[in-house]
Amino acid sequence: MNDWLSQNRSVFQLAQIIAWATNHPIISFIILLFVLAILASIMQAIGRLVEVVSKSILQVPLKLILAVVKFSFLSLNQIGGVAIKKLTNSQKYNHDLPVLPAANSQLMQLKKQQRLEEICQRLAEIHKEQQELLQEATELLAKSEIASEQEIIGK
Repeated sequence: MNDWLSQNRSVFQLAQIIAWATNHPIISFIILLFVLAILASIMQAIGRLVEVVSKSILQVPLKLILAVVKFSFLSLNQIGGVAIKKLTNSQKYNHDLPVLPAANSQLMQLKKQQRLEEICQRLAEIHKEQQELLQEATELLAKSEIASEQEIIGK
């Protein structure tokens, strides 16, 4: 047995670790928990990696198909637009719109002029009212100054 253990060094080292673990059970248990936690996190990382890779592998053909559909749609749209332009240009009729008579433009000028006169009249009324209010305000201020001066003199 000793010959076989000396020939197989890895088995001999494993036997030594097991012997040490039986002599130190609490420390062995703690080390075992840490090893299991590390193995679990490694397994989770591998699982996430497989998930991301498989998702990417499945999305590539779909993205390629989508790009081809978009390209073909845009190409057909451009070709259709050119064809429609050619058809409409070949069937285009030259209809000249009649020019509006000059009387219509004179009528518009007359309406604008009347509106401007109305606005000027309203502004003049507002200016007159403003002047009246300013006059009234100055009279009130003058009366209040006189009253306050009389009160000062009366004291």
